[in-house]
Amino acid sequence: MPTGPLQPTDAKASIWVALLAFAVAAVALSHGGAGLTALVAALCGASLVFVRLRQERDSVDARLGLADELTRARALLARDAHQQALRVAHEVADRAHSEPMQRAAVELVAWCQLGLGRPEAARDALSSLAGSGAIDPYCLAAVEDGCGQSLWALHIVEQAAKKGQLSREATLFRIDLCARLRGIEAACSLTLQQLARLQREDAERVLGVARASHVDGHATLALARAVATFAQARP
Repeated sequence: MPTGPLQPTDAKASIWVALLAFAVAAVALSHGGAGLTALVAALCGASLVFVRLRQERDSVDARLGLADELTRARALLARDAHQQALRVAHEVADRAHSEPMQRAAVELVAWCQLGLGRPEAARDALSSLAGSGAIDPYCLAAVEDGCGQSLWALHIVEQAAKKGQLSREATLFRIDLCARLRGIEAACSLTLQQLARLQREDAERVLGVARASHVDGHATLALARAVATFAQARP
């Protein structure tokens, strides 16, 4: 998310520190035995310059009010106003200066395209982010699933789950993929494992699908007991 703009004194200080680091590197290079010192000083200077540029881009995005525009686009998407949300998300992506803001806007473009039934367009949108940082695994997996690559989508969310990167919504999507690809018994087992990330109605929905499918395996029965316990603890 964008940070607040730097204060003038902070900006000047970061620039002077970077210049000092480069000066140290230059002096060190003038002495034959100070190669390591020069390298460290140059890396410090480059890092400070990079941070300063990133903060400036974040500051520009903040002045343009892009975070508020992105929030508006998400609200439109939540109301299934996909076309309007798509237009706003495109505008934010085009105007964004910082990488995080542009990535968030492009991911929202992909969600809008999915909502409009255009998974290939959603994939094309995400392809523009190649090499620009980590794409939200839930968004990426949903797009791949929409393009018919459900097994690959499941792999994406499973890898993200190992790193603790899945939200409740992404976990539900993983359970849905599991049910479609491995069966409802496997989905019940996964639901049991992920109860801490879920709400009571989430577990009840999975259990309802299992009962409607007349599945009564070990995982399904265990999930039924867990749901009953859940209901007693949180009526």
